[in-house]
Amino acid sequence: MKRFGDRVREARLAAGLTQEALGFELGVSKSSVSAWENGRESPSFRLLPDLGRLLGRSLDELLSGTLSAREKTTSSEKNAMQGDAAARDEKERTLLLRYRRLPTAKRGALLELIKPE
Repeated sequence: MKRFGDRVREARLAAGLTQEALGFELGVSKSSVSAWENGRESPSFRLLPDLGRLLGRSLDELLSGTLSAREKTTSSEKNAMQGDAAARDEKERTLLLRYRRLPTAKRGALLELIKPE
C-alpha cells in the first residue's frame, strides 16, 4: 500500500499542480509540501480539508488510500471521461485547473452561465 506522501504526490501531479502551486494555495512553503511527500512531516489537521479539495480527493483516499463505494463509482466515471477532459493547450489547462479548484456551488453557477441555449 502507498504511503500518505505518495498519495499526495500522485494526486498533486494528477491535478497538474507543482509543489509550489499547491503550497501557495494552502499558505505553506514548497518545502513543506516536499516534506509531506517524502514522509518527513505531515500537514496540519486544519489543512486537510483544503488539501483534499485542491487535489480532488477525499480525505479517506488521501489518508488511508481507500475509496468508498460512491467514490469508486465517481473515480471510474472520471477515468471514462479523462479523454474528453484533457486540455488541448496551456490556456485550456489553466482554465480546467481553475475550474477544478472552484467550490461545488460556484462550479454549478459557472456551468449554468455557459450552458448552451
